[in-house]
Amino acid sequence: MNQRRLLFLSCSVVALTLAGCRFPSSTQTLPQSQVGQMQKRAVATVIKVKPVVIDGQKTNLGQYGGAVIGGAAAIPSGGGISGRGDALVMAGASLVGAIAGQAVEELATRKKAQEITVEMPNGDVYVIVQPSPPDFQVGDKVHIISGQSGARLELALDF
Repeated sequence: MNQRRLLFLSCSVVALTLAGCRFPSSTQTLPQSQVGQMQKRAVATVIKVKPVVIDGQKTNLGQYGGAVIGGAAAIPSGGGISGRGDALVMAGASLVGAIAGQAVEELATRKKAQEITVEMPNGDVYVIVQPSPPDFQVGDKVHIISGQSGARLELALDF
C-alpha cells in the first residue's frame, strides 16, 4: 500500500471518528428553541417504564465518508485506475461504502431512552419518551416540564 493511500485512509478514519464525538457536560443542555419560552410544570408519579432506543442520525456525512473510504480501498495497488474493470470495481466499492457508512452513522448515533408513563394527581395518564439518563423508576415523583417545544421529565427532589 503506498504512503499517499495510507495517509488518505488514516485522515478519513480520524475525521469520521471526530465527527461523531460530543463534548461532555455535567449540566443539562437544552435546545435554543426553549430559551425565553414559558413552560408549564406539573407533578406526576411514574407508573411504568419501558426501555427504548431513539433512531440515530442519517446524514450525508456517513454516506459520503463511506463512499470515499470504499472507493479509496478499491484503488489498485499500482495507485491508478488502469481500465474499465478497475473503474467498475471502484464504483461498486464506493456504493457499498456509502451504504455501510450511512448504516454505521445511524447505529453510532442511536440513543438509549425510556418510554415513561406517568399519572397526574387527577388521574390523567401521559406517556413521554426521553433519552436516558436519568433513568426513572416506577414510583418516582417527577416534574413534567411542558411547553411549545414538547415535554420532558425531571426527578422531583423537593418531595
